[in-house]
Amino acid sequence: MAESSARVDRARIFRLHIIVFLISLGVFLAAPVIEVSDSRYAVMLSESMWRHGTPYLDEHYIVPTPGPHGDRGDPNEQNKYQLVKARGHVTYFFPHGTSMLSMPLVAAINATTGVSAARPDGHLNLDGELRIGRWVASVLMAAVTCVFLATAMMMLPVSWSVVVALGASLGSQILSTASRGLWSHDWEIFLYGLMAYALLSVEHRSARFRPVWIATLVAWAYFVRPTGVVAIVAVSVYVFWRYRKDLIAYAATLALWGAAFAGYWWWVFATILPPYYVAARMHLENFVAGLVGNFIDPARGLFVYVPSAIFVLYLVVRYRRQLAHPQLALLALAQIAGLELVISNFFWASGYCYGPRYFADALPWFALLAILGLDAMRRAPAPSSHRMEIAAAIVLLAVSIGLNARGAWSYAPLDWNLSAYAQSNPGIFDWRYPQFMAGLMRPPPN
Repeated sequence: MAESSARVDRARIFRLHIIVFLISLGVFLAAPVIEVSDSRYAVMLSESMWRHGTPYLDEHYIVPTPGPHGDRGDPNEQNKYQLVKARGHVTYFFPHGTSMLSMPLVAAINATTGVSAARPDGHLNLDGELRIGRWVASVLMAAVTCVFLATAMMMLPVSWSVVVALGASLGSQILSTASRGLWSHDWEIFLYGLMAYALLSVEHRSARFRPVWIATLVAWAYFVRPTGVVAIVAVSVYVFWRYRKDLIAYAATLALWGAAFAGYWWWVFATILPPYYVAARMHLENFVAGLVGNFIDPARGLFVYVPSAIFVLYLVVRYRRQLAHPQLALLALAQIAGLELVISNFFWASGYCYGPRYFADALPWFALLAILGLDAMRRAPAPSSHRMEIAAAIVLLAVSIGLNARGAWSYAPLDWNLSAYAQSNPGIFDWRYPQFMAGLMRPPPN
């Protein structure tokens, strides 16, 4: 009888995951905005790898010859900056890990729809690149929503878990940015989501710690996006602190993946660290502005576009004594703080995007903090205070969903990046023409 009930429960949980997946996927695909700036040629690279076994696009496709990288001021370079010369060939400038991990999805879409990122004559099929990139991103972000749900259900009631999962996706950059195109953020968000799920399983369910799996997630998080260096540091310290007996297996796996990636980069770029990963791209003169602006800037501030993040941090501080797993909360906070330190160097160069794109990598850690904080709140006394807190959370989450839906349903905020106002680099406290109001109000006079 107990076994039968367990099967029923598993079936219900599976159905719930399917429902959440379809709801989130439907929303992502219904939103009309598509963003393909940095991700142009990412799908073509996937196709080149799985069809021809090469990362060099010019071997089988007709692609433009890139000029000096980063020369976006030249109109002729606007559609070339995503490419770079390497070993006498042309390849994708941005991290190749995203294209590699996307190959199964891209191949499936190619086979079932006939859509390709390349035209029969070998030139880029921009419409195909856009459509495939959006489909892959939407499926991946719907999957990470289910990962959030599974993580939350370890500690929270089902209804709360659904709110956390959908709120984390629809009330954040997952809706307004990550699902709009195949950014390098997408796979990093997914890998971090799996990482948070695995670590909470160990701490809360007493599951066996799997050093090879955790190290693999950490390594690939770096391979798909260099901000993954934060995870290399933070998770390695966590493993040393909590699971020292598994440290050798963890470190060996991490080292093997690092050697494999260095070998790939040497084969493709003739260097063990490709151009996108070098520290020279950082600009320390932006650091102080970035530290503040990444939270409160009207165009890139996390607390502006995802005010529910304020409530998450409040929960962790307010109920710190009731946290079931304070060590995991510290890891999540370390990840967020480390990312803030890294991206602060790029504050004024966050590109043609909507809202705090650079902070998208922290979303799985905010989701984990929300789960830990809500569980602590439920077990704490003072129920009258909880009602007020829940009311505040609902308001902040509704605002978050509204602001990010604006970025997914209207091109006006995206085009704000090209306005004379945005090009003048307004200050952090300049709220005359915030990005989310583009299309709803007139821009200020120059």
